[in-house]
Amino acid sequence: MLLPSHGANASALYKAMGITMPQEVIDLSENVNVEGFPEKIKEYWPNLLKKLASYPDEQAEPFYTDIADFHKVHKSQIVVTNGAAEGLMALAQFFRGKDVGLLEPSFSEYKRTLQQQSCTIHSVVTEDIIHYRFNKQALNELLLRVSAIYICNPNNPTGVLLKKEWIEGLIQKYPHCDFVIDEAFIDWTDEAESVVALTKTYTNLFVLRSMTKMFGLAGVRLGYVIGKQVEKLRCFLPHWNVSNIAIELGSICLKEQQFVKVSREKSEILRAEMVVVLKGLGCTITNSAANFLLFKLPNRLNSESFFSHLLHRGIVLRHTKNYVGLDGKWFRIAVKNEEIWAKCKEEIIIYVENH
Repeated sequence: MLLPSHGANASALYKAMGITMPQEVIDLSENVNVEGFPEKIKEYWPNLLKKLASYPDEQAEPFYTDIADFHKVHKSQIVVTNGAAEGLMALAQFFRGKDVGLLEPSFSEYKRTLQQQSCTIHSVVTEDIIHYRFNKQALNELLLRVSAIYICNPNNPTGVLLKKEWIEGLIQKYPHCDFVIDEAFIDWTDEAESVVALTKTYTNLFVLRSMTKMFGLAGVRLGYVIGKQVEKLRCFLPHWNVSNIAIELGSICLKEQQFVKVSREKSEILRAEMVVVLKGLGCTITNSAANFLLFKLPNRLNSESFFSHLLHRGIVLRHTKNYVGLDGKWFRIAVKNEEIWAKCKEEIIIYVENH
């Protein structure tokens, strides 16, 4: 049975599983902010109509300058993309035909885009899924043989936040290797472990950022890449790759740091509560710092039966059948709000206590 390789695809999942989709579904397989987009967007929306008839700025101004100001980096170190996905496509083309390393489990789009460009993938699987730690010798051997490596921080699907100091140590030790650090979920943390500032020091560093998860802009498609070599990516991007609407919304969102603070605080409180409940049921949980958790049921329970049961009850978790090292025995669950969690919690407790 081939299941969808991404979350946020409930109808395709139900079809693949051969289960009739309930009228009401709680989709916890996607990690977009449950608060939606900032209120400022709704207020500004009528002003965007006049932007529809004109071509956008090729550099994505004024968002381009706003990113530079926000991160305190030079504009020459920024490329704005049509979602982080376009950034991954451009990076894969940049590394075409090379040996590239992945730390597993991780976001499946890295492998997919790299394989499209005839890259040879070399992987190291974590030896400690809860803390997302790797064998030093295996990691050293990997980094000596590859031209680039992708690291997701916080990691998807574990949510574990890696230390900036550890990443910088690797960047220094392996100067021949380009490091792609995907920070799509880092604004769900205080950003103390972000490596954006290191792009001013190291040439072999690309940082991928997304506006999707925190600001509820999944339907807009907006992201960017920061690094000293990013100008080399422009040749892989089309003209006017980002719309006027996306550009304007991006500029608005970068100024909405109170929205970020409140969203993060709510998520942290609920995530802690979810950890307590799941651990109380005997589940194993990763040390997540993001707006999602990765958990595994007690060994006595059947993971496929559990997944199917929740689907019948209208609750969609993110399966892990296509994540290396997880093989469907773990589940990723989004941190949404108290009301959603209450419904999900009830069904999880019922299943665990009756099986």
